[in-house]
Amino acid sequence: MAPISGSTGLVFVTRAGQEGSDQKPDAYADGTPHYLALSENEKGAIRAAKAVCDHVALILVSSAPLELGPVVEGELECDAILWIGHPSERGMSALGSLLCGEVNPSGRTVDTYSRDFTKDPSYQNIGEFTYSNVPLVSGSFSGSGTNRFFTEYQEGVYMGYRYYETAALVDPDFNYDEAVIFPFGYGLSYTEFTQELLSLESDGYNVTASVKITNSGDRAGKEVAELYFSAPYTDLDIESKIEKPAVQLVAFDKTRLLNPGENETLTLSFTMDDLTAYCYTHENPDGSKGCYLLEAGDYAISLRKNSHDVIAEQALNVAETIWYDGSDDAHIRQTEKDAQSILDADGNPTGVPQNGAFVAATNRFQVSSDYMNAQSTILSRADWKGTQPKTAEGRTKELEQRFVDLLGIETTFDPATDPNFGNVPGSIVYAETEPTSKAKNGLVASDLRGLDYNDPQWDALLDQIDWDADRDNIILNFCGDAYATFGIDSIGLPNTVDEDGANGLKVNGAGDGGYDMTQSASYPFQPLMAATWNTELLYEIGAAVGQESMANNINGWYSPGINLHRSLFNGRVFEYYSEDPVLSGKAAAAVVSGAGDQGMLCYLKHFALGDTDTKRDALNNFWADEQTMRDLYLKPFEIAIKEARSTLRYTDENGKMAEKVVRAAKAVMPAQNCVGTIVGHANYDLLVNVLRNEWGFSGVVVSDYWVWNGDNLRDLCLRTGCDTYLCMAMPAMWSISDYTSPTARSAMRNAIHNLSYAVVNSNAMQGMAPGAYQKTSAPAWKTAITVLTILVLALEIAAIVWMVLRQRDDNKHPENYKHKVKKNKKAKANA
Repeated sequence: MAPISGSTGLVFVTRAGQEGSDQKPDAYADGTPHYLALSENEKGAIRAAKAVCDHVALILVSSAPLELGPVVEGELECDAILWIGHPSERGMSALGSLLCGEVNPSGRTVDTYSRDFTKDPSYQNIGEFTYSNVPLVSGSFSGSGTNRFFTEYQEGVYMGYRYYETAALVDPDFNYDEAVIFPFGYGLSYTEFTQELLSLESDGYNVTASVKITNSGDRAGKEVAELYFSAPYTDLDIESKIEKPAVQLVAFDKTRLLNPGENETLTLSFTMDDLTAYCYTHENPDGSKGCYLLEAGDYAISLRKNSHDVIAEQALNVAETIWYDGSDDAHIRQTEKDAQSILDADGNPTGVPQNGAFVAATNRFQVSSDYMNAQSTILSRADWKGTQPKTAEGRTKELEQRFVDLLGIETTFDPATDPNFGNVPGSIVYAETEPTSKAKNGLVASDLRGLDYNDPQWDALLDQIDWDADRDNIILNFCGDAYATFGIDSIGLPNTVDEDGANGLKVNGAGDGGYDMTQSASYPFQPLMAATWNTELLYEIGAAVGQESMANNINGWYSPGINLHRSLFNGRVFEYYSEDPVLSGKAAAAVVSGAGDQGMLCYLKHFALGDTDTKRDALNNFWADEQTMRDLYLKPFEIAIKEARSTLRYTDENGKMAEKVVRAAKAVMPAQNCVGTIVGHANYDLLVNVLRNEWGFSGVVVSDYWVWNGDNLRDLCLRTGCDTYLCMAMPAMWSISDYTSPTARSAMRNAIHNLSYAVVNSNAMQGMAPGAYQKTSAPAWKTAITVLTILVLALEIAAIVWMVLRQRDDNKHPENYKHKVKKNKKAKANA
C-alpha cells in the first residue's frame, strides 16, 4: 500500500480477563514473552501502519496494563497511546470524540507501567507452588489428589509504585527511567495546567492542603490533584521490622471542567491516622502484640503530577511517637473509635462506643507473620538487595511441622468437641442455654427499619424465631444461598435476590448465559472507573446501578471487588480498581454510597488477599506479614467500610417519614483463599475481630461460591462470622451437622441478626410501613430442583422395583432366561 499523506493509522491491541485462572506469565512459541507483551503480529500491524500513515495512534483495549517499551521509542514508536480499558457499551462511541479532541481526556493510570513485567518483585511468587510434605485434603468435589498450594507476598508493602519509588531512593544501581514507562497516576491532556500547593494546615489530627489548579492552555479540561506522603525511616523501624515505602498516596481530588484561564482551588484532606504504619512486633501493655505507630519526625507532604514527579512539597512535623496499643482511649486511633461509635442522625460519630468500649487494632494474623519470618523472605529497606523476592526452587518447599499442625480445620472441624468453636465450655462461641424462641412479641422485621444494630428491639424480634417452622429456610441461608437469601416467616423477614456484575448489574432473563442485559447498563470495568480519579462520578455510577436494582427487583450486588493489582497477570485485574489501596478504597466508598442511597446492598469482595485466581478455590494458603496485610490489602476494605455513607428513609416512632445517615457498607464477601492458615469464609480473626470488632461493621457476610460435601465446614463458617453460604443448585449440600445445640442456635441467631439488619435497611423493605409483613414462598429455581430431585428419586425407585421383580420372575421361571445365557456362552465360544 502506498503512503497516505496526512493520515493517522489506528492500531487496536486487546487483552481479556477471566475468573478462575490467571494470565500466561511465560513465553509463547513465537517468542512473545508473555500474555501482557505485544505479540509479533501486533508489532507487525504497527509496522504496517507506520509504513503508510504519517502518524500512528495505539489504542489499548485492556483492563490490565501492557508492556509498552517497544512503542515509546525506536522503530515501533507511536505518536499517541490511548488506554480505554474495557470501555462499556457506549465507550467505543466516544472514542472518535476523544481522538478528534472534541472531548479532552482527563484520566490517570491506576497501575505502574513498567518496562519489563517479569522484573517486578511480585513476579517471583505468582503461579502454582506446593508444599512437598502436605497433601491437599479438601473434602470437596474437586481439588484433591495433589499437595497443598501456597502463595507468598515476599515483596511485602513494596508493591506497585511503592516498589519502584523506593528502589529509586535506596538502590544506587536502580535506573527509574529505564524501569518505568508510565508511573502510577500518570496522564496527559490536550491542554496544560499549573498546580500550586497554597497551604498545608493541621489541627493536630486533621490535615488540609489547598491546591490551586489553573488551566493555562487553550482548551477546556479537567485536572487531578494527587497528594503523597513520605514517612521518616529510622533505626526504630529497622529494629521493629516496620517498612516505609518512599511515597504513598494519601489524598486526591479532581477539578470541574475548567475553561482556558480558569482556576479552581481544591481542598484535599487526610488525618494523622493516615500516616501511621502497622507494627506486628510491638509488645502491648495488656500482653497482646502489634499496633499502629505514628512515629515522630518530619513527614514530607508532596503535591505530584504522578507518583514520581514532584510539583511542590511541605514538611509536616509529628512531635512525639505514639504507639496506638490500646493502653487507654488516647492510644487507640481515632479512625477505630469513629468506626466503633454510634452515629448521630447526620452520620457523624458520637464518640459513644457501640459495644461498650473501644478496641485497638492488634495482631490477628500472628501465624502468618511468623511464617513469613521463618520460611520465606520479606523485602526490607534495611537490606534491599539481600531481601529481594525469590522463586522457591522447583516451586515447592517443605512446610515446618508447627505450621502443618495448624492446617486442615476446614475438613476436621467437629462442632461437638472443637476447643475454639465447638459446643464445649471455654470455646469462643459456646452457649450453655438455648436462646429464647417462639416468643409472642408482636414484632415483624419492618418494625425495626432505622433502628441501630444494638437496639433492644432486635432481641425482642429474634426471640420470636421459630426453629421448627422456619427450619428449611434457616438452613438454606447457612448452606444454600443461590444468589438469594431466604425469608424467615416467624420474624417477617422476606426473601432477597442478589446478582453479580463487575461492570453493571446482571439481570436474570433469556439472554446470553441466562441474563437479559438489555435490562441494565454495562459500565466500564473497574480499572477504567478508577482511572477517572473522580469519586463524584463513581457515586453516580453506584446510584444508577441502585436504581436499576429497584427496577429489576434486585436487592444485593456482588460488587465492587476491591482486591489490589498485586500482579498484573491476575486474571481478574478487570474486576478490581487499582494497585493502590487508597484509590481503591475511596472509589469503592463512593460506589457503595451511591448504591446505598438507592437501598441496594453492595457485597465488598473478596476479603482479603484474594489477589490471584490461581488455585484460590483449592485451599491455597496466602501468606503475608501483618503490616503488609493491614497497610495494603485490608486497607481498601477498611476505607470503604468506614467511610461509605447513605441516607436511610424510614417511619419513625410517631408514624412520620424520617431520614438518617447510616453506614452504607452492610455486606461483605470473603475470599476463597486461605488468609494464613484458614480459608477466608471461616476465618474468625478476619470476619469478627477485624471486620466487626475493629472496623465496626454491621451487616451480612456471604461466602464466595464454594462446593464442599462436608456439613462440618458450614458449621465452622457459621460460628466464625460467615452468615450466609453461597452454594447453588446442590441439594446434597443443603445441610449442617448441628442445628439443635445451644451453641449452634446462638450462632444461627447471631447470623440471622446480621442478615436481618442488612435486609431491613435495604430496598427489600424500602417503603414498607411498620408492621408490614411479607410471607415467603419458594423461589422458582428451588421448586424446580425439588421437582427434579423427586423425579430422579422416582426413577431410581422404579428401576429398583423393576430389578427386584425381574429377579423374582427369574427365580420363579428360570426357563424364560436360560436360553439367553446359552446363547451368550455359544457366542463366547465362537469368538
